[in-house]
Amino acid sequence: MANLWARAWVNHSAGLTPAQWLDGLRPYTTEEYLASKMSTVDPANVPATAVTGDPVVVSSYTSSVQVVIPTNGPKLSITVSRTDAGWRVSEYDQAS
Repeated sequence: MANLWARAWVNHSAGLTPAQWLDGLRPYTTEEYLASKMSTVDPANVPATAVTGDPVVVSSYTSSVQVVIPTNGPKLSITVSRTDAGWRVSEYDQAS
């Protein structure tokens, strides 16, 4: 799920509207996170255009997992949580 989300996150080609970008993230993101945080992101400011490696698990729990995924920009630290709709991204940050 984190890998699919990261690939949607870096997909912000010219002419793609913020709404279209969010629609690409929607199947992989909790509705709460999409509405509260991701809706404020301007895809033109996303500093990467490609995922460059596989996810690496940083921590894993019964109801969540945190992974780091490299891009051609910053590494992404992504938290995937178990929800009623299945596993969905509930948070991300740019990792160092």
